[in-house]
Amino acid sequence: MIQLTDVSLRLGGRLILNDINAEISHGTWTCLVGPNGAGKTTLLKVLLGISHYSGSVQDGGREVYNDHRRNVAFVPQQPQIPQGMSVAEYVMLGRSKRDGWGNESAASREFVTQILHETSLFGMQDQLVGQLSGGEMQRALIARALAQEPETILLDEPTSALDLHHQIAVLNNIETLKERGVTIISTMHDITLATMYAENIVVMRDGEVRLSGSTSRVIHSSELKAAFDNRITVYTLDSGRPVILASKTDKNGN
Repeated sequence: MIQLTDVSLRLGGRLILNDINAEISHGTWTCLVGPNGAGKTTLLKVLLGISHYSGSVQDGGREVYNDHRRNVAFVPQQPQIPQGMSVAEYVMLGRSKRDGWGNESAASREFVTQILHETSLFGMQDQLVGQLSGGEMQRALIARALAQEPETILLDEPTSALDLHHQIAVLNNIETLKERGVTIISTMHDITLATMYAENIVVMRDGEVRLSGSTSRVIHSSELKAAFDNRITVYTLDSGRPVILASKTDKNGN
C-alpha cells in the first residue's frame, strides 16, 4: 500500500499540493485526472521521491523521499533526450540498475529485444534517439521503463504524442505489468481512456484531491464534473463502457 497523509508542497512560496490524503493499493492502476495546473505531475514527482514535501508518503511502510532502494520507473512528458545514443542503448538503460551499465547479460539483451518488438520500435533500434519523432520518443521512454521491470511505474500523460493505434498498444503493454504485481500510477487527459484501464481514479483540482475511489464510482460523480467546471458529459455505450466528452462552448465561452 502507498499511503499519502497530509501531503503538501510549496514551490517559490506558492502552494502546489495542499493536504493530500489518499491510499493506492499495490498491483493496481490508479489514474490522476484533473484540469491543467491541478498538481498531477507534481504529485507524481512526490510519489517518485524526488520532490520534498511535508506530511508523509509511505510505500510499504517506508517513506519514499530519497529512498533509493525502491525500483520505480518514471515516464515524463518532457524527457531530457540524450545525444548520440541509439534507441537500443536508450532502452537498455532500463537494465542498468540490475546489471550495471555496459554489463548487460544475454538475458537482458533478449528481454530488451522483446520489448522493442512490443513497442513497435524493432527495426529502428540503431537509430539515434535524438532523431525520433515525438510519438516514437514516447514509445522509447515507455520501453525503457518496461525494461527496468519496476515494482511501480509512474507515467505522465503516456499517450499524449501517440496516435490511437499506438495509444491502445502501449496501454495494453503497460496493463500487462499488473499481472506481475506492478503498481501503475498515471496522469491522463483522456478520461475515457483512463476508465478503460484504471481501476481507481483520483480527481484533482487546485492542488487538492477532490475525490478518490473506484473508477465506476468516480466517473459518475459530481466531483469529477465540478473539477472541469461542469463542462464534461458522461455517456454510457450499449456495452456499458463510459465515454466522457467535453461540452462545446461558444465564442463567449458559454
